[in-house]
Amino acid sequence: MYKKTVLDNGITVVTESIAYYSTVSIGIWWKAGSRYETAGNNGISHFIEHMLFKGTKGRTAYD
Repeated sequence: MYKKTVLDNGITVVTESIAYYSTVSIGIWWKAGSRYETAGNNGISHFIEHMLFKGTKGRTAYD
């Protein structure tokens, strides 16, 4: 069962405890991306995504 908590700073945290697992998994999501693009910045999320996993002339994806 999931538990949703909203912190004092507005960040929403969703947790789930599974008794038979001894590991932790963390995911971070924020309201950004192509869904929130306007006509003026259409495509910027896809462009940034490619820079992150392919790199640029000045920086590798590892950088």
